[in-house]
Amino acid sequence: MSSNQIDVEFAKSWDLSHGHFSKGIAERILEFANENKIKIKTALDICCGASNLLDVFNNHGIKCAGTETRQGMIDYSKEKYPDINFYLTKNMYDVPPKAKADLITCNHDIVNYFENFDEWKLFFKSVSKNLSGHGMFVFDFYTKYKLKDWKETTFSTSEWLDCLTQVKPGVYDKTIITYTYFINCGDHLVKTKDIVAESYYETNLVLDELKKAGFKKIMIVDERLNPIEQNDYIERMHIVALKK
Repeated sequence: MSSNQIDVEFAKSWDLSHGHFSKGIAERILEFANENKIKIKTALDICCGASNLLDVFNNHGIKCAGTETRQGMIDYSKEKYPDINFYLTKNMYDVPPKAKADLITCNHDIVNYFENFDEWKLFFKSVSKNLSGHGMFVFDFYTKYKLKDWKETTFSTSEWLDCLTQVKPGVYDKTIITYTYFINCGDHLVKTKDIVAESYYETNLVLDELKKAGFKKIMIVDERLNPIEQNDYIERMHIVALKK
């Protein structure tokens, strides 16, 4: 089985086993926008994966687009959601220059995958440039408090996808996470592995760069997008950023 076919099978399995998490987040984002009188007509999801988030937005009449670095992910999403636009990008932090949107999202600690802080800065500036003046940017990241000394081995299982996750500290500002997946392909299992280095930085540094990128209002929220106070013990930081 080719790597592209494995990506397609993985997207399908992830969709079936974990898609409800993203759909719940998407519904809450729309509720938040409505509560704060933010009109969302267009949405862009960075590293959209199996496109569960975009599915919800699309069903609410929002014109949607998504980016991915894996062709197999895009192939799966295009077949399932033919009325959504998808962009294959070279880097995870790339924002297509013509993809203007009222809502830009990047969930599931994707920004931690960016190799250095210059890429975080570039990403924030690109998002700001492509976000409408009244729009909002929603993303999350693992904090230094979570990643710095994180050591853990876990195993999750479902009818469609099993995953062994092994986490250990790396050098400097990196944490190494190894994901070993067993994908249910009907009459057989396919084993695949991803090894990622997640980067972490001081939270205040991240917030400062958002301000420099042009975001005037930056809200720290929980996973339900309810405002919370910044503290030193937040493991996953959820952010809603507005340009005005």
